[in-house]
Amino acid sequence: MKGVVWEDRGVMVRVFQPAGLVERIQAIAQNVSNMATRVEQILQNSMVQGRVVRDGTSSQCEIPRDPHFPECPGKVDWMRARWTSDPCYAFYGVDGSDCSFLVYLSEVEWFCPPLVWRNQSSPPTQYVVQPKAPKRQAAFRTDLSVLLDQVGAGKESLSFMKRRIRRLAQQWAAAANRLDAKLGQRWRDQKKILVHVGFLTEESGDVFSPKVLKGGPLGEMVQWADILTALHVLGHNLKISMSVKELQG
Repeated sequence: MKGVVWEDRGVMVRVFQPAGLVERIQAIAQNVSNMATRVEQILQNSMVQGRVVRDGTSSQCEIPRDPHFPECPGKVDWMRARWTSDPCYAFYGVDGSDCSFLVYLSEVEWFCPPLVWRNQSSPPTQYVVQPKAPKRQAAFRTDLSVLLDQVGAGKESLSFMKRRIRRLAQQWAAAANRLDAKLGQRWRDQKKILVHVGFLTEESGDVFSPKVLKGGPLGEMVQWADILTALHVLGHNLKISMSVKELQG
């Protein structure tokens, strides 16, 4: 037995305690604390895994190595470095996690395979590659009227781009004829190309359009006008998106 002695108002008080009782109480308290910490860790891990299964908000998704989607790992690396470069990524739910990258790259774009846990209404099935549609040949174009209609109107930035396309129409036609003669009858696949001119969308703020007639920077619009014209003249199937709503459609 151990005793604790103290003096209170001149009265000596001695309290006897069983040997080692304090140490045992302290050990029990420490064990309870350790158990609580462990339970909290288990709960946190369960919550993380639950988020992965439900909506992919965790960063613990495994990057697929699918031979049918060879560009997927590289696109994920690109998203890791640049996903904040355009607000459209956040609009589609990208939050900086690998899972959100994979959701975007498999559902909004097509660089990664579909994620089986995104469809809870049906059991996971093996992804089947659909047969490709017959290829079409790309033919050079010299008529830019269809492209001008696709660019649209309603903004000074678009009007500037269309003026540039019209002004250089003869040069584009001459270049197309020269290249056509150089290539002869060589087959060129017609590509389906979606071009999202993100810097002109209302969602990104579109700071360029109001400044076109006030000495603002025109380099971006010059580049986009030339890119769109080049793709059109080369004969590709071009779709132009000037807003997030068009991109979704």
